[in-house]
Amino acid sequence: MQFSTDERHAATLDFLAGVRDYIASWPAHPMNRDMIQRIEAHLAEPAHHLARHAVQTRSGGAYTPAGLPVLTVTAEGDTVTITAPPEGKGVPDELLLRRLRRGECITLRPKVTA
Repeated sequence: MQFSTDERHAATLDFLAGVRDYIASWPAHPMNRDMIQRIEAHLAEPAHHLARHAVQTRSGGAYTPAGLPVLTVTAEGDTVTITAPPEGKGVPDELLLRRLRRGECITLRPKVTA
């Protein structure tokens, strides 16, 4: 699975939030409080807030060896949409169902917007 730079940045910021929570569980100490405040200030920066809470969109598709579309998959945040082309524009329904029943692997890549 490929991850965009934004997704990696968001994962790193989430990890840092976990570090903050871990340090906060330690006994009170001025150095701990200072570090927690520094981490919170870093996480509160607008660009970092956007990176952590942005909805990531990835998409991919499955095609026959001849290039006919079978399925298109789009994952936006926690929601996945699976679509098949209109009847007559892709593979016959029997082939579509056969491929679905055996399990179709589709690689999702970050959706590039122009």
